[in-house]
Amino acid sequence: MDRHLAEAIADGYERWGATGDLSLKALFSPDFYDNVSGQRGLVIFDVVGRWLDESFADRRIDHHATMFDGDRVMVWYTQYGRHIGNGFPRMRGHAVSGVEVAWAQLHVFRVQEGKVVEHWAIRDDYAMLEQLTSSDR
Repeated sequence: MDRHLAEAIADGYERWGATGDLSLKALFSPDFYDNVSGQRGLVIFDVVGRWLDESFADRRIDHHATMFDGDRVMVWYTQYGRHIGNGFPRMRGHAVSGVEVAWAQLHVFRVQEGKVVEHWAIRDDYAMLEQLTSSDR
């Protein structure tokens, strides 16, 4: 794995999460498989992007690390955003609080022939939802 490709994947994914910039699609295979959603294809970025836009304003990312080995790239970061809506299915039913939440995430990408073909994630959705729940009280 080339360091520049690993960094481009990390930068593109983080930029998409913070701003909705879809230029990251150029780094992904059209047959990309997202293990988180079980979806195949690049449309998942449009769907989750809408959820992010509907849920959080003032999004930003604090990058912690990018690591790569063999055909895998791992990106670890914390995403921040102000709660403005409940676009994510798990957020439904929460009062819109306006509070800023912090959302720790680790993403793993498998690369084949220079394109991302597969994705896994470990996100602390529970901690993010707890922040909304504590603001509901």
